[in-house]
Amino acid sequence: MAAPLVFGADDYGNAVVLISGDIPAQLEAAARRAAGNCPEHAIILN
Repeated sequence: MAAPLVFGADDYGNAVVLISGDIPAQLEAAARRAAGNCPEHAIILN
């Protein structure tokens, strides 16, 4: 996973966001990489 501190999986293997609110600056690049690599385009960063 491109951003394991931002995204994880639930008991069923579905992706979940681990952070509520704003993504910390030190994790922003990893979150953007994850969004860019998501084959379903399910990750949207504002």
